[in-house]
Amino acid sequence: MISADDLSYFLQVARQRRLTLAAHALGVNHTTVGRRITRLEEQLGQRLFDRRSQGWALTEVGERLMVHAETVEDALSAATTVATDSGAALSGSVRIVAPDGFGAFLLAPALGPLRRKFPELTIEIMTVSQRGSFTEREFDVAVVLVEPSQHAVWSQPLLDYTLRLYASRDYFDSHPSVQTVDDLRKHTLIFYVDEALDINPLRIMSEILPDHTARIQINNITGHWKATAAGLGISPLPSYIGDNDDSLIPVLPDQVSVKRRYWIVVPRGLQRLRRVREVVALVRSIPLSSPAIAGTN
Repeated sequence: MISADDLSYFLQVARQRRLTLAAHALGVNHTTVGRRITRLEEQLGQRLFDRRSQGWALTEVGERLMVHAETVEDALSAATTVATDSGAALSGSVRIVAPDGFGAFLLAPALGPLRRKFPELTIEIMTVSQRGSFTEREFDVAVVLVEPSQHAVWSQPLLDYTLRLYASRDYFDSHPSVQTVDDLRKHTLIFYVDEALDINPLRIMSEILPDHTARIQINNITGHWKATAAGLGISPLPSYIGDNDDSLIPVLPDQVSVKRRYWIVVPRGLQRLRRVREVVALVRSIPLSSPAIAGTN
């Protein structure tokens, strides 16, 4: 019978791709790791790794085993935290992956109540500009722009938000006014880097102004906001950013308004962990607003 201990060795080699790195993570000698992997392969009668000079790569059988090994790992993690989660105090860490706008402008400022309630709990926020999906091993809680299709995760709609066009008040002192969408062609537009944009909900420039290129392209929304507030051009921003910066004014608010939705996602194996439940409760309580933002001009 395969042991959970052997699976932990298998998982480390699969993630680290080298015996020495896996051994360091496990706190053992690399020969011990190699012996465990050999024993596991003999038990299964299948090769789990292709040994290559650039690292150990999972075989097709290894890929299939990885799914089950991670399920066992999640179950053991949940079991070992029952005692600590049952008390008032919480420790450990929770990693949240979120779009950069949500993570920087809504989530980070809302952490106060959780920090005061659980000062020993570590919160990791990883913000991303694009990419619509992640493996369950990359996060404990995620906020995404596309409803996930994986059966291994739980998901629910979180918030709907609106994207509008904004420019700084100073920008129009030296640029022509904008009366129609077609007038935007005379202006500098600020948006994501075209070739890096791999998620459909963010491909809004083609909805607003087909066949037109943003002349300032930045791979994160904070950069869009900063460049817009500095008077460099016009950009689509979530209203929770644009409406809270007094240096910005909406452009064509009655003509350009794009609705989008955030989803909250949790790997099913982590749903019962109290620290994850507490973070989910916090994320779901965040209002669709942002503290007033000082202009950058």
